Amino acid sequence: MSKDLQPPVNADHIEIDRLLDPVEVINAMIDLRTQMALLEQQIQALQPAFFAACVALNTDKIASERAVITRRLTPGQWAYSPDIVEQEELLKLLKRQFQQSHEPIAGREVTWAVKLLITSATAPSAVSSSVGS
Repeated sequence: MSKDLQPPVNADHIEIDRLLDPVEVINAMIDLRTQMALLEQQIQALQPAFFAACVALNTDKIASERAVITRRLTPGQWAYSPDIVEQEELLKLLKRQFQQSHEPIAGREVTWAVKLLITSATAPSAVSSSVGS
């Protein structure tokens, strides 16, 4: 694997500022989302070996010329008493009721979802991601 970041395979022929045809823009987005899905697959495949390599170095911080990798803990989980769980469920119910009778003060942006429908051996069968507008 090369140490230098390589541009995506199709980046040289996609000139985003020159894409005026809506179909070309949509096709360019689909191409980029496909590349992103393939990269995500590569990352997921490498992740167990990456974690093992980090553990093998036995340090909380790993510095290289291109990145700093730090060790972090995931959020903790607790076993709450039934009273607290009941209060939490009641709060969720009250929030849902409030949301049904009141308009939001922010959010509700229009987004477009891209769902890739690729059935090759190297690409996921369906990957969904949202694109804000």
